[in-house]
Amino acid sequence: MNEETQAQARKQIKGYFRQLNTLFGVFLASILLFLLSVLIVVYYQGALESKYATFLLIAAPVSGAALLIMGYRLFLGRLQGARTAEKLYEKMESYRSAMVLRMILLDGAAFIQLVAYVMTGNKLFIALAVALASIFMLYKPGLEKFIKDLDLSEMEARVMRDHRN
Repeated sequence: MNEETQAQARKQIKGYFRQLNTLFGVFLASILLFLLSVLIVVYYQGALESKYATFLLIAAPVSGAALLIMGYRLFLGRLQGARTAEKLYEKMESYRSAMVLRMILLDGAAFIQLVAYVMTGNKLFIALAVALASIFMLYKPGLEKFIKDLDLSEMEARVMRDHRN
């Protein structure tokens, strides 16, 4: 490759990971900002409807766990599709959509816990939301995770590593 093509590929790969990390940051910030908002609202206004406490004590954690499992399984399914793609840029696009899907579902799982906290005032839901946010942080996108998740060939991995800086 000539120097101009390499510079363009480097810029594209850096942009790809910058975009993925921006999405990650936005989803994580949404969880944390909603958590802060919920804490403030419940502190000053109190819980909304405690009559749903028993129902939500079961439904919210179960739905959160279901979204967590669905996110994992859908991510793996999309990852399989990405691995079978022929071109590296196709793998990158498939991986991005798999990551966004996983982030959306984990975000939703945390939001359910926070809404349950607003309704009941039960701090268990805050603990579950923080646990889900912690799990969310484990999925921070990066080059090595990308290479490992997609099980890239040595040549593809070298291309990605050569163009990251």
